[in-house]
Amino acid sequence: MTPTIKTQKSDKKSRPALLAAIVGALVGALVSAGVLVAFREDSNTRVVRTTQVAAPAGTSSSALSEKVTVASVIDAAGPAVVAISVTTNSGEGAGTGFVITEDGYIVTNNHVIKDATSIEVSFTDGSIKSAKLVGADPGVDLAVLKVSGSGLPVVAIGDSDAVQVGDDVVAIGNALALEGGLSVTRGIISGTNRTVNTNTGSSLQGMLQTDASINPGNSGGPLLDANARVIGINTAIADPGSSQDVGFAIPISSANPIIADLRLGREPAFLGVSTQSVTAALDRELSLGLTSGAYVDKVTVSSAAKDAGLRVGDVITKIDGSKITDSTDVLTAIRGNRPGETISITINRKGEEITVQAKLTGRPS
Repeated sequence: MTPTIKTQKSDKKSRPALLAAIVGALVGALVSAGVLVAFREDSNTRVVRTTQVAAPAGTSSSALSEKVTVASVIDAAGPAVVAISVTTNSGEGAGTGFVITEDGYIVTNNHVIKDATSIEVSFTDGSIKSAKLVGADPGVDLAVLKVSGSGLPVVAIGDSDAVQVGDDVVAIGNALALEGGLSVTRGIISGTNRTVNTNTGSSLQGMLQTDASINPGNSGGPLLDANARVIGINTAIADPGSSQDVGFAIPISSANPIIADLRLGREPAFLGVSTQSVTAALDRELSLGLTSGAYVDKVTVSSAAKDAGLRVGDVITKIDGSKITDSTDVLTAIRGNRPGETISITINRKGEEITVQAKLTGRPS
């Protein structure tokens, strides 16, 4: 059973007390087929469920050493990391972002700036700037902000597709919105290709798992490799009542095309399905007879998927002729199109191969 999302609003000034309240409010038990996960920031806590997908171990390609230290990572990336403060009709909130262009485009999580009536970002040099929202996509929990300026410090962007389990990582963020500057934690990549599903029908797919401590206020901040390159966007943390040091970050390689769309004001395409990657365990559970693909576990009412005839239980195997091996491939394929365009979807329905046409729409509000 997917747990109910829990929301907790709070005044930013009561952060230490808030942390205890959040922990106490979370569901403190494992549920079948996954681990409870909470999106965490100071003004909004959402409990969701994650499906674990095994990731192969490999030789670390990103390692801290005597010459490559946490301090060197901070020196390189820290000036481009910003603390975000938001005001909403129900109070104040805080999060983190990072600058990606010298003229002031900033990436963060959508849930950090959701319902904000005003947004301010604070730089490590002490300067504070007002920010405007350029674009946001709640379905993938990403947002792009813009501040005025030129010659601003920017982060280096890495390749999350090359990340391996065991790689050293560093997280920089506005943890608990404490006075005195940004906080820094270090850890490793604990897993890759995790799927985090919410009971609202949204799904964050292909997530990186890390044991670097992520706390309220870290949301939207960068997860950096040993070369100070952004490989992920810190987004979620597992329920502390049932786990320790399990955090999740959106891989930067899958986020990049979405960020580009948001910067340019392009509306993302929407199909209207929630999927799970087909694994050996899922095949055994559901007797699919397949070793890859994306299993449809929800179809949104009044969506392109519904109109095309997709059903719960279908397994998507191809989109526009390209093979679909997992849920991430579905997201990537949809992102390559625009609202109004028609795509061809090949599915396996109880052993029968069927191809349907779906006319994509914009994401409904």
